[in-house]
Amino acid sequence: MKNLISIFTTLLILLSSDYAMAQIRGRVVNEQKLGVAGATIENLKSNIKTITGQDGQFAIEGSAGHTIFVSHAQFESKKIVIQDGQPLEIILQENLRNIEEVVAIGYGTVKKKDLTGAVVSIDVEQLNNSKVGTATSALQGLASGVYVTTGSVKPGGDATVIIRGQGSINAGNSPLYIIDGLPVEGGLQDLSPQDIESIDVLKDASAASIYGSRGSNGVVLITTKKGRSGEGKLSFLANYGTQRMLNKQNLMDATQYFELANTANSNYQWTSDELRWISKGETTDWQDAVTQNGRYNNYNLSLSGGSDKVTHMLAVDWYDQIGTIKNSSFNKGSVRFNMDAQLKDWIKSGIRFNVINSSLKNINEEQDSGYGTMFSAISSQPTAPIFLENGAYFDGFLNTKANPVAMVDLLDKITKKSKVMGNFFFELQPIANLTFRSENGGDLEFFNVNSYEDGRMGQHYPDGGHATKFNGKRMYLQSENTFNYRYQLEAHRFDAMVGASVSRVTYENTTADSKNLNPILKYNNLGGAENHGPNSSYAVNSSLVSFYGRLNYSFQDKYLATINLRRDGSSKFAPNNRWSFFPSASVAWKVSSEEFLKDSPLLSNLKIRASIGQLGNQNIGDFAFAATISEGGYWSDYVLGNNVATGSVQNTISNPELTWEKSQQIDLGIDFGLWNNRITGSIDLYHKNTRDLLFSVPLPRESGFENSLTNVGKVINKGIEIGLNSLNISSGKFSWQTTMNFTYNQNRVTELYNNKQDINKWLFVGRTINQFYMLKSQGIWQESEASEAARYNAQPGDRKILDLDGNGIINSDDRTFTGESVPKYYGSLGNTFRYKDIDLNIFFVYAGGHMIDNALNRYLHAFNPWGNMSQDYYNGYWTFERPSNIFPAPRLGSPFANGDGTDAHLQRGDYLRLKNIELGYSFSPSLFNSKVKSLRVFFSAQNLLTFTEFTGFDVESSDKVNPYPNARTFIGGIALTL
Repeated sequence: MKNLISIFTTLLILLSSDYAMAQIRGRVVNEQKLGVAGATIENLKSNIKTITGQDGQFAIEGSAGHTIFVSHAQFESKKIVIQDGQPLEIILQENLRNIEEVVAIGYGTVKKKDLTGAVVSIDVEQLNNSKVGTATSALQGLASGVYVTTGSVKPGGDATVIIRGQGSINAGNSPLYIIDGLPVEGGLQDLSPQDIESIDVLKDASAASIYGSRGSNGVVLITTKKGRSGEGKLSFLANYGTQRMLNKQNLMDATQYFELANTANSNYQWTSDELRWISKGETTDWQDAVTQNGRYNNYNLSLSGGSDKVTHMLAVDWYDQIGTIKNSSFNKGSVRFNMDAQLKDWIKSGIRFNVINSSLKNINEEQDSGYGTMFSAISSQPTAPIFLENGAYFDGFLNTKANPVAMVDLLDKITKKSKVMGNFFFELQPIANLTFRSENGGDLEFFNVNSYEDGRMGQHYPDGGHATKFNGKRMYLQSENTFNYRYQLEAHRFDAMVGASVSRVTYENTTADSKNLNPILKYNNLGGAENHGPNSSYAVNSSLVSFYGRLNYSFQDKYLATINLRRDGSSKFAPNNRWSFFPSASVAWKVSSEEFLKDSPLLSNLKIRASIGQLGNQNIGDFAFAATISEGGYWSDYVLGNNVATGSVQNTISNPELTWEKSQQIDLGIDFGLWNNRITGSIDLYHKNTRDLLFSVPLPRESGFENSLTNVGKVINKGIEIGLNSLNISSGKFSWQTTMNFTYNQNRVTELYNNKQDINKWLFVGRTINQFYMLKSQGIWQESEASEAARYNAQPGDRKILDLDGNGIINSDDRTFTGESVPKYYGSLGNTFRYKDIDLNIFFVYAGGHMIDNALNRYLHAFNPWGNMSQDYYNGYWTFERPSNIFPAPRLGSPFANGDGTDAHLQRGDYLRLKNIELGYSFSPSLFNSKVKSLRVFFSAQNLLTFTEFTGFDVESSDKVNPYPNARTFIGGIALTL
């Protein structure tokens, strides 16, 4: 009874205390007394929170003696003890870390407000804890001018990134990736997104020219997290999700296929196994047979901290993914250690160290597109069984080379990679304002691919099995040494940097190949095989030497200028063409710092930028300028008496004039902020002219060579980029923020060589790279057009192809331009809603203005006796009784039946995709003991909705014939900081 009275009394006290709380009203302002919107007000006594409105006004429950905590990302936080019920005016000082926010620009940093080039900083929080995939794919939609597609979505695959359009034909269009000062090959698949502290994308020549011969496709600078002085911090992130294949193709069942095949050819020869299968009324769904629900999980644990002298960060990451195609998986473990030490007032040093180990088990989709799993799954007859009655895999397909299920069951292919990368630096300041920094490091990578193809997989594979072992090693070493001097004279500020670097890459590999060997040993004992070879080995090295400098100048902190100079020497080019010069210049005017705008309530920031410069591209093979000789090949066998000897032949022609691609860029930009930066954004206009393209020019056959790598032609990319961020609502307990970006890019080939207007009818002056140039289809020949169809050896029900030159013959001369394969525009739209401790993020990406050749429809939308077709075709193919104008009749031998070489299967590539939606809840730290700093749980879905006319497996896939299917992903996770 006493306990009940005690509890009741306590409740009365608590209730009376709450009842005694009043509405405390106030206003949060900056030092200029302008209202601060979006500031969080928290009563630390009751844990009640609210958010200031547009004018900084707020109201919150509280009483005298309560402490309220005021915070905002752009201002220093402040605690206020309530003295009485009078309205409060809380003045926040601007957060110097935000005002002085620095941006990486290559070999140094600059304050964001002093940027003169087109550099975009990615909000690392937007990389999103719950996104499946690499850091590269997580960049999608986060920056204007940066086009990111999912590329290969197989486990271990990476996204494709293009900055400001395709400027190269043979030398690649991927940007240069720099992690902690070290360039990395490919994308960012080895980097854990949770290890990233900042990402800065250098888009224009002024920003990227400091990387000279490697910067023409843009530069992505990554800085990893470091420890901070003070109390240690432990962070843990755990994600778990499931994946389900997108866009399963709707195919015919066995009965429909049987009917259609007999309609097209009454003499069709069915195998006895197929007839037994059909008689049972069963259908083989090959897509279901080779796919599954995938699984994904990711765990990241980091510990950081330090003192005023030494800071450190240790992070361990584990990533594991089971693919949506059976027998495919990827796992990766990494350990990162970063440490910085202030040894003396004038000396500091640090190390960056990362170890990665990964294992990829897949089905070689891209490399084996003719016999890949998904292609075989849609092109295998539904009448065929998976297994024979004796348990063996069925292998009686017509023209189909492999049993899809046998492929996923029996193929044993594992790619393992071990990589160590890191660097160490020391920085000296011998005199005031002068800093010398030496940074030295590299990476060492070992990789091996073990593959065994069982003979039971199908006709395409050797009966006795085929095993290969591929082992490779790549080592990269680099030394960067820079001097930086800063000097200020009254209103003039100078920041000068000069430096030199040298790097070297060595690469070697060996390949062993064997056939007819024990299936138990597979690739583990190639010596036991009956047939060996071809075996090979390869080794090469290259080096790059560079000298560079930069001068930043500011007058009155309003008028800014930057000059970059770089000279590179590369062993990839002939001795007389190894050196080239890459300059750039940019200026900026901070208009909002002028007196006439300084106190403007509308314009809180306005900066105008302009830049010009030259960049390069050396992304070709080592010593590509030299002639190469190889053993074997055509015309290499010599008769010596009664013996035949194999000699060596020259297989490429030398080009001592080969040199860099060069890109000249001009950029005009505006950065702005409105209403105390409630709306911020940037607009850029750019023009990039790439010349001296590294291109394999076709040679006359009488030369004895097929082509020659040469510098020819020009490509122009020009466009506009818009990026916006806005705080739409910030009042009470609710806020709504929007981010969006839009890019429009026009790509044109403006020159080839020798006044040519095209190269083999696939590259054209005045057109985009990869322009579609095809025969024009116009539906199906109808019965009323029989006589006209006969002129072209066609009949009603055949596909109608336009005779554009009117000569009565359909051939390659009737081709015309049918669309562009590169999107003209792309962008994203993201909205973040917060109510109290609940947050919701909805993120869309989009692209359009291009066409996609849906190569799968060549097989699914026309009759072929050896593979399945779509339900759409079965329900809508042409007959006299049902004269379709879309799908041709099921007829063998009809001209252009499957639409090869025509635009019949071109589809609009426009899409709007709900890329990610995430709901999270952050628990108040006051619910736990003082050890818990933050705890957030979240649930998200990726690729939930896609609006597009494209009917293939995925509108973003890089392989439209035999793609690894994209997936819809559902993820739950937890983020904890102690």
